[in-house]
Order: sequence, then C-alpha cells, then structure tokens
Amino acid sequence: MLEENVKSQTIYNPIDTNYVTSSANVISPTSDELGDYIINVGGFKKAKRHDILLQAFAKSETQCKLVLLGKGPLFDDTNNLAIKLGIADRVIFAGFHNNPFPFINAAKALIVSSDFEGFSMVILEALCLKIPVVSTDCPSGPSEILPKSNLVPVGDVDALAKKINGVLESPNAFEVELNDVFLSENCVREYLSMHVK
Repeated sequence: MLEENVKSQTIYNPIDTNYVTSSANVISPTSDELGDYIINVGGFKKAKRHDILLQAFAKSETQCKLVLLGKGPLFDDTNNLAIKLGIADRVIFAGFHNNPFPFINAAKALIVSSDFEGFSMVILEALCLKIPVVSTDCPSGPSEILPKSNLVPVGDVDALAKKINGVLESPNAFEVELNDVFLSENCVREYLSMHVK
C-alpha cells in the first residue's frame, strides 16, 4: 500500500540546446536547394496523420513546399494521397536523416498533425532553433510546450489549413520561447533534488 505522503514530480525529457544548434549549422545541400518550405518530421504511421497534414496543406493558400522527413509503412499511401490531391509537385519526401536539424532550421515552420504524441521532442528542437510551430492539440506534449494560439483540434483539416496560412503570413505571432524547464541542466537538477531530499 502506498504511503499517504508519497509525492510525484514531472521531469521532462531534456533538450541539449548546444547539440541541436551545432548540428543545425552543418550544411546540407539538399535543404539549401529546396526554397521556401514548411516541414513535418516523423515516421509514416497512423498516429502522425500525414493524411490530415496533406489535406490541410492542399486547402491552404500557400505556394511554398511541404517537406516530409521520415520513413515508415504508410509512405506509399501518403505519396499516393499527394498525387490524388494534386500537390505532388510541392510535397518533397526527403527520407530519413540522422541529422534533421539543418532541414528544420531552414524551414518557415514546423507542422505537427499527430493524433497523439509521447512527448514531442521535435517541437522543442524547433523552438530551440527559433522556428515557429503549429501543432494539433493531441494528448501528452504539445499543450505543455505551446500556447493555445499555436494549437488546433486533432483531425481538423480546416483549422490546420488556417493555421498554416497564419504562421506563414505572420510567423512572429507564432514564435515561442523555449521554456527553461526543458533544458538539460534544469532536468538534471530536478532529478538530483528528488534523491537529495
């Protein structure tokens, strides 16, 4: 039986800002040649809802490109949907990269369309690189990092399309400072404090 005085404390997965920023400065010829684009980073699987992202991108007013970084079982389905929606010429399947940071760093915005996330490290990484983020308000992550103005309901194609337009028209309105609570040194301090008490 648990003691009544037992306390729990949330300690987030830490982000190493020095590693992210230094890795982002590695020149990637591919990312340099893409022109203006928004980006999504994640495996092609059901939870990531690339179908919602592509539909929203097709409905948006932007003429920039959409770069998809990742691989997975739903790759063919996603590629076929891009063709069906008539946006295949503006959707770039860039594959999986061990170092995605140059691609994120060169993007106009990061777009997250997931039904759910464990804890979205890619959002923290984008904020570390001063890249605006729009995300679905899915469980476990985005709402702990981003303000409500950067979030849209899960599965809402029209709302996501509107936010894509918004972040490209007024990126400054979507900029979010990386909260110190996510920094590695603070996470370590919190962890150690639990064992010192």
